Amino acid sequence: MVNASSHLNILLLSDGIPGHVNQAHGFVDWLRDAGFTPKVQLVACALKAKWLRPLLALASNHSAGSAAVTRAILAAHTLQPYPQIPHLIVSAGGNTRFANSALARLWGCPNVFIGSPRNFAPHAVTALLTLEPATGFTRNNLIVDFAPARTSNVQPSPNTWALLLGGDGSGYRYQQQDWQAILQWARDCAKKNQIQWLVAGSRRSPPDLRALSQEILREAHGHQHCWPGDGGELLAERLPRARQIVCTEDSMSMLCEAINLPRPLLSLRPAEVSSPPRYQQAIEKFAQRGYLQRACASELARFDWAPTDPEAFAVQVAASRRKIVGKLVQLVPALEKYRN
Repeated sequence: MVNASSHLNILLLSDGIPGHVNQAHGFVDWLRDAGFTPKVQLVACALKAKWLRPLLALASNHSAGSAAVTRAILAAHTLQPYPQIPHLIVSAGGNTRFANSALARLWGCPNVFIGSPRNFAPHAVTALLTLEPATGFTRNNLIVDFAPARTSNVQPSPNTWALLLGGDGSGYRYQQQDWQAILQWARDCAKKNQIQWLVAGSRRSPPDLRALSQEILREAHGHQHCWPGDGGELLAERLPRARQIVCTEDSMSMLCEAINLPRPLLSLRPAEVSSPPRYQQAIEKFAQRGYLQRACASELARFDWAPTDPEAFAVQVAASRRKIVGKLVQLVPALEKYRN
């Protein structure tokens, strides 16, 4: 039994955007998997006016030692409920970074921000988690192999795979023939491997994609659907049951969710891709380090997926997460006393 005093009290600031909140909760999971017993205080954080961002950035970068400026930054936010002093502050999403930094300064506690600093000064945060090096953050930039997302202890079903379908975005443009090729390949996989698909769409998916998937992946192949607005069981609750995951490459968040579970992952891209260089570099880094395999939709008819060994993959992912937590503890040695 862990004593309450050994809990690592974490303030998690939420901007209400699921992808950002999932990243922050995911980092808490990384801490838990590394031996901490986190106790999370979830606080909704909203900017009262978006036009204040440049002023808040300036104030955050130059308010060291000024309690009045720090309180003015906090007054520009709505915090519900108002937080209690934690051991650590964690957040993701640009609208939380000013409050994150101000609260850390007010209370003298360490803070972690996940994502691009966007002109944030290095001294405004104890640790910055990014996929690539951030300019100026030479000491406290924790460069992750993949972004945090929720982990799970759910054992996957041996005959369930997941197919996560996105849509146009991040420079990816899908044509009807791309969706046809992806779904026909999925149908052939179901027959060959005697598996059933959990098919999930996103808010970017074309309106007719669900009907097309139902037409090609008929009930005989045991497919299940999970689309935005369906209600009932959320994808986050169902996805850990998948033994392997196939995901369109336009969604960085879905790719990182699959890696964090962890599950062998195949990313699919259309013929037309003009994504930003930084995005492509991140995807290529995932592939080079063995976190996913890649395929083009037009080549799937000749593609036979041989996924990495699930156990070896899980060991690799866990090691990467522990490495980042270890670096955080090096930055904040006081955190070690809360580890079991």
